[in-house]
Amino acid sequence: MLLSIAACSGYDKNEINALLDARDIAVSNHNIRDYDDLLIPGYHDQAGQSEFDIVSKMNKLFAQFEKIEMISSNRVIRLLDNKHAECEQSYLLRVKADGTWRQLNQRERITLIKINSGWKISGGL
Repeated sequence: MLLSIAACSGYDKNEINALLDARDIAVSNHNIRDYDDLLIPGYHDQAGQSEFDIVSKMNKLFAQFEKIEMISSNRVIRLLDNKHAECEQSYLLRVKADGTWRQLNQRERITLIKINSGWKISGGL
């Protein structure tokens, strides 16, 4: 039984890694639709940000910069129970405007929830 729990958590961590990698790709490709698909429907985090707020913020970022590159690293995923997880990760965000690249290094904590369709981001953005 313990072996099946360990296998399940490994599978969940692989799904979460794929979800967070998809976020990097969506940001890098200016793809708001793919980005929005990663959020839990009705996203509303503890800071009071709604799904609308997050999508609007990303749309503004996409409009402001001609190129964006997002690369996550140093990811630590903790499964809190069968349906909740959190991930701490670093990310490098490079943006290009007026021919000049700028970059920002940050550490973030993202919360995730598992629904019927799989893992979704539920907070921390």
